[in-house]
Amino acid sequence: MAPAGNLDSARLAIEAGADSIYAGVKNLSMRPKRVEFTDQSFAKLVNYVHSRQRKIYATMNICPKPMDIDNFKAKLAEIASLEVDAVIVSDLGMIDYIHQTYPQLPIHVSIMASVVNIEAAKFYKEHGVEVALVSRSLNNLEELSRISKSSGIDIELFVHGGICYMYDGICYMSSYWKQEWDWDPYMNRRRLMGQNNTKGECHLICKRPCTLSVNGQNLASGRLMRRPDDIGLEKLPEYLSMGVKILKIEGRAMPMYYIEEATRLYRQAIDLYLLNPEKYQLKQEWMPALERVLEARREYERKWHIG
Repeated sequence: MAPAGNLDSARLAIEAGADSIYAGVKNLSMRPKRVEFTDQSFAKLVNYVHSRQRKIYATMNICPKPMDIDNFKAKLAEIASLEVDAVIVSDLGMIDYIHQTYPQLPIHVSIMASVVNIEAAKFYKEHGVEVALVSRSLNNLEELSRISKSSGIDIELFVHGGICYMYDGICYMSSYWKQEWDWDPYMNRRRLMGQNNTKGECHLICKRPCTLSVNGQNLASGRLMRRPDDIGLEKLPEYLSMGVKILKIEGRAMPMYYIEEATRLYRQAIDLYLLNPEKYQLKQEWMPALERVLEARREYERKWHIG
């Protein structure tokens, strides 16, 4: 599964070998607005992806507040009418609403739900979820295998991308980083408000240099909270043999060449494994492409967040 921040990146991903595409619905997905799709552009995306006999998943994984519910339901009705292959959701209330109102619409539970055990996966299955994207904090292959084989739900896994320092997507640091005067509908007046971390307005605070101090004494400095990109090329045999159904590449907000290069790289690796699982190993010829993908993320961080 490859990311798409616009129609052109979706085309590149499919040409590079993606079996499916995931894309954000305007104002309802955990990414900046510049990489979300409007009603019209999402309809074009669905038509294109289906014309290529691939699958398209609509990402609607914000943590909706009361003011968001009406818009969420209205957009959901439009998305359901487009016959997308699934919606990606995190909020339990919205999952239950979709299951009751659109029983024919497949549901995937988002990384935002932080699924880390068998009971959680079973719980979501009982509420109509077909696929659970397990948390990236779950890096123990034995634990992942137990969930995949014992929960009765299909498992999706991020195979490549950046990793949050906190629980995926549930971090308030950006809300304090940049505050602006805005209208508060609850208080019925303007006030100084932090950016909405529940709608993808992340400034990657955990990627920035910082200093750890205790009682005025500096103990450590550097990018102390930054976690390296998750790279799943070596672990592909374990992931596929334990029954992981969807391998997901992170990066809707990344440049198009990253999406194309990463998709092609993992397509080649998966095909090589399927050709002869017992003899799968990393190919040296993949390393330049992998380095370009990693550099693309570093450049993205410099351009949009870190400076």
